[in-house]
Amino acid sequence: MHGIIMRRRVALLSLLSLLVALLTAFGGAATTVGATSTVKTTSLGQFSPTFAGPAATGCASGCSLLSGPVSTTATSAETAATGAGAGTRSRPHAMASPNAHPLHLSAAAKRALTQVASFPVPSVSCVPLGPGCDRISTSAGGATGVKGLDAVDSATHTANEFKDVEPPDQGLCAGNGRVVETNNIGEILVFNTALHRASSPISLDTIMGLTGLNWSSGGDPSCLYDSANGGHWFITEIVSASPEATGGAFTGCFAAVANDCYEGIAVSDGSDPLGGYHVYFSSADYNPAEPGSPTLLNDFAKISVTRDAFLMFYDEFPLSGAAPGFGGGFFNGAQEFAFDKSALEQGLPVWLSHGKPNPKVTVARENMGLIATPDGTCARDKVLHEGGITCWVAVIPAQPADAGQFDNSNGGTGFMLGSLDFYGFVPLPTSGDNRIAAWAWTGLSALNSTGCSACSAIHFSGQLFTGVDRYYGPENLASPQKAGPIPLGDECGAAGLSTDTSCPEGGIATNGDFMTQVSQSQGQLLGATNTLLAQTYKGANAEFHQSVVYWVLGTSSFDSTGKFTLTNQGYVSAEHEDLEMPSIAAEGTGGNGKAIMFFTVNGNGGPTGADNGGFYPSTAFGRLTSTSNGLLNSTINIADMGQSPQDGFSEYQGYPGTTRPRWGDYSWGIYLPGSGGRIYFANEYIQYPNCTGAAFTLTIGTCGGTRDGNANWGTSVNYVVP
Repeated sequence: MHGIIMRRRVALLSLLSLLVALLTAFGGAATTVGATSTVKTTSLGQFSPTFAGPAATGCASGCSLLSGPVSTTATSAETAATGAGAGTRSRPHAMASPNAHPLHLSAAAKRALTQVASFPVPSVSCVPLGPGCDRISTSAGGATGVKGLDAVDSATHTANEFKDVEPPDQGLCAGNGRVVETNNIGEILVFNTALHRASSPISLDTIMGLTGLNWSSGGDPSCLYDSANGGHWFITEIVSASPEATGGAFTGCFAAVANDCYEGIAVSDGSDPLGGYHVYFSSADYNPAEPGSPTLLNDFAKISVTRDAFLMFYDEFPLSGAAPGFGGGFFNGAQEFAFDKSALEQGLPVWLSHGKPNPKVTVARENMGLIATPDGTCARDKVLHEGGITCWVAVIPAQPADAGQFDNSNGGTGFMLGSLDFYGFVPLPTSGDNRIAAWAWTGLSALNSTGCSACSAIHFSGQLFTGVDRYYGPENLASPQKAGPIPLGDECGAAGLSTDTSCPEGGIATNGDFMTQVSQSQGQLLGATNTLLAQTYKGANAEFHQSVVYWVLGTSSFDSTGKFTLTNQGYVSAEHEDLEMPSIAAEGTGGNGKAIMFFTVNGNGGPTGADNGGFYPSTAFGRLTSTSNGLLNSTINIADMGQSPQDGFSEYQGYPGTTRPRWGDYSWGIYLPGSGGRIYFANEYIQYPNCTGAAFTLTIGTCGGTRDGNANWGTSVNYVVP
C-alpha cells in the first residue's frame, strides 16, 4: 500500500504529461555517471534516542505505545468467502492517499526547485554495450518458481470487505523448512522449501485475533524468521480499530478516524508459522503531543532483527487537515523503533496485573522527524519554507541474511539505509539526487536491562554520502507494457471506472526512488531503488527507461571507526525495456559473497519495438556480487514470464482524467541457510492470459477463476542459487 499511501507531501499528477514532454526536450541533458563520481562522506550526528524505556509508554509521560499480547491459534487453511460477496460483482478499492491537500507551487518556487535539484538524467551505453545496460534472457537462469497469491485469493479473502484491492504489497520470509508469502490486504500463504503449498491462504485477521477484537487488517504486510531463541516468526501489518463489516481500515484508519491506526506485530509461539501467535499492537497515536495526533498513520512498515532487538520502521502521516504535522505539513518523517526482541518472543505482557508497565518489555524510539536533513528540517525546508517536505523518509532497517550475520559490535548494532530525493515529488527533468544516508543503532543489548536502566548506552547515528551514482525516480511515472488484450479496459465504462466506454492500456507504477529492502550480509549493506536512465544507442536517439541504481556499503569500518565505507555502486537497466520495484538479497553464512537483484520487467520494446513488442509484467532477476559493478554477465533472467498486460481497475479509474496505475509496491527476498545456498524471492507478475469476449465478466473469479473482473494481478514465489 505504500505506493498509494504516498510518502511525499504531494503527487502533482497533473504534471505527468509535462514530464514526458520535458524529457524529450531535455534529452541532450543525459550524462554518464558512475565510477568517475567523487564520493564524499560526512557525519549526520549521533543522537540519544527520542525515548528509551518501557514499551508500554513510549515517552516520559502521558503516552501508551504498545499493548498486548493477544494469544491466537493459526490454522493451516481457511474457507473462502461465501454468500452475497463471493461470485458477484466486486467493489474495487484502491488504498487512498492520506494527502488531500495538494501543494500548489508558484512559478518562482518551481524555478527555485530546478536550481536546487539540478541533476541531469543519468545515462548508460547500450551500443556499444557498457556497464548498466543489461540484456534480457527468457531463460529462467536456474530459478524455480510457482504461482503465489493473486487477485482471486484477495477478493475471496474472508475479511476483505471491498473485494478487489490494489496494489498487492509483497512480503516473504523463510526458515525452519518453511517459506511464507504475505500480501494485501492481509493474508499469508505457507510453502515448504520445495515451494509446495503447505497451507491455503490464511487471513491475518485470524493470526492477529482481529475478528475477536472487532478490528480489521489494513495491509502493508512484512514478515521475517528469527532463528535465535528457538526460532520465531514475526508478521506485521497496519491494523485498524474499526470492524471489517463497516469498511475496516478504509472507513477507519485511512479515513482519519481518531486513535484508529495501529501496527500489528504477531510473534509466533515457536518455530512453526502455522502454530500459535502472541500479538502486540503499536499505536500510531500513542503520543497526544505529536503533531497530527490523534489521526496519524503508520505507513509502509519494514522490520528486521538483531541479536538483541526487533527493529521496526514506518513513515508517519497526519491524515486530518485539522491536525497538521511538523511545520503545518502533511508528513512527519521516518519513525524508528527497537524493541527488546527476547521479551516479544517470550510473549511477555506489556502491562503487569497491577496496572504498571512491565519493566522487561522495553523500547528505544527515534523520531527522525526531529533530525535535520541537509535541505532543512521536517518543519521547514530551505527553499519553499514549508513543512513536511525535507523529512527523512523510508529509512529501511537492514535485514541480516541469517543470525550468523548479526552485528554484535558496539554493544549490539542495527543498520538502516535511505535515499534523499526530497523534492522528487515535482516531476521536472532536472530533479533527482546523488546522496544516500546510512544509519545505525548501537548499544542495543541495553534493551535487556530491567526498565531500560542501562539504555543511556543506546545511540542513533547517521552518515551522509554525496556524489554517489545519481538517481531520479518520479513517483507517478508509469512504464509502458507490451500491447495485449485488456477486457476490463474494453469495458471500463460498464465497470463504472470511466465516463468513456473503453479505456486504453495503461502502464506500471514505479513508486519513486525510495529503497524498500536492505540486505545485510558478510559486512555489507546492499540497497537499490528505481531511477530513470537514458539508454544510448550508436546513431540513434537515447531511450528513457525506468531502471535501477544500487549501492553497497561496508560495515566493518563502522564497527572499528564509526564510519561506513562505499564498497560499490552501479546501474541496472533492461535493454529497450523497464524495471520496477527492485530489491537485493545476499548470501549469508556459508556463502561466498554472491547476491541476486529481483524486480518486475515490462515494456513495449521502445521506439524500435524490440523483443517482439516487449514484455508483459514478469518476475525477473540478475546475479551480482558486492564488487561486481552491475549484474554478472550483464544478464537479466525471466524467472516467471507474464502472460498478459496488467488490467486492473486502477489503470482506468477516472479516465480520461489523470489515473494512477497501481502495481505491487515492493518485492522481497531472503537467503535460507541449509537449503543448498538458495535465495528465495517473490514479486508480482500476470499469471494467466487475459480472456476476452463472453468468457470475461465483471465478477469475482472470472475467466475460469484465473482473475477477477476488476483485477488480474498475481504473484510468484521463487528460489535460485546465486
